Amino acid sequence: MHRNDVLGELQNLGLTSYEARCYVSLASLGQADPGRVAEDADIPKPSAYTALRGLASKGWADLVVKKPTTYRAKEPSSIKSMVEARVEETFDALGKLYSPQPFQEAELVYTIRGAEKVLAKVYELLRGARDSVMLVTPAIGLEDAKVVELLSGALGRGVKVRAICDEEGVGLLPPGVDIRTGNQIAFDLLVDDKVALIGLPDHSACGWIDSPAVASHFKQFTELLWNTSSPL
Repeated sequence: MHRNDVLGELQNLGLTSYEARCYVSLASLGQADPGRVAEDADIPKPSAYTALRGLASKGWADLVVKKPTTYRAKEPSSIKSMVEARVEETFDALGKLYSPQPFQEAELVYTIRGAEKVLAKVYELLRGARDSVMLVTPAIGLEDAKVVELLSGALGRGVKVRAICDEEGVGLLPPGVDIRTGNQIAFDLLVDDKVALIGLPDHSACGWIDSPAVASHFKQFTELLWNTSSPL
C-alpha cells in the first residue's frame, strides 16, 4: 500500500491529517522529538507538537521523555488491537439495543458514495433540523466549513445541538453546541430523532435512513456514547 493510501486509512480511523503523518514518521524514526518528526513529516513544528499530543491522548504514541520532549509510536499491532476492541465494543452495545422484531413496513437504508454527494445529504439534513441534532465525529468530519456553518444556523433556529468529538474537533464547533469529548471513528448524525446517517469521517461514503423506528434504536446508541463520553 502506498504511503498516501496508508495516511488516508489512518484518517478514516479518526486521526487528523497531521496526526496520521506524525504517526507514520514516528513509526519509522523509532523515537524522536517534535522537531525531528515535523521535518520528516514535512509539517510545521507547532503542528507537530499538537499532533503528537493528540496521538498520545488517543493511545497511538507514548511520551517517553518530558525534557527534551520525546515521543515513541505504539506498535501497529497494539493499535490494531485497540481499534478492533473499540469496534467490537461498539457493536456489542448495538447488539444489546437491537430488536429482532420486524418492522411493520420494510425499511430502506440508502447508501451514498462520494464526498460531494454525502456532504450534500448532510447539508440537507442539517438545514431541515427543527428540534435536535446529535453529531458524533472525529475532527476530520468537521473540516468542511459548510457543516460548521449549518450547525451554527441550526442553533440560531433554536435547535438543540449536541456533539461528541475528539479534542481537536472541539475548537471547530460553533459556540452554543453542548460538547463531550471522546475518540470516534465514524461520522454519525441523528436529526430530530427520526433521520439517522452513519458515514466515514472523510465523507467518502454513508448510509442514511428516514425512519423514527430505526432512529429510536440509533438514538439509544448515541445516548450510550454520550453518557460514556467526557464532559467538556
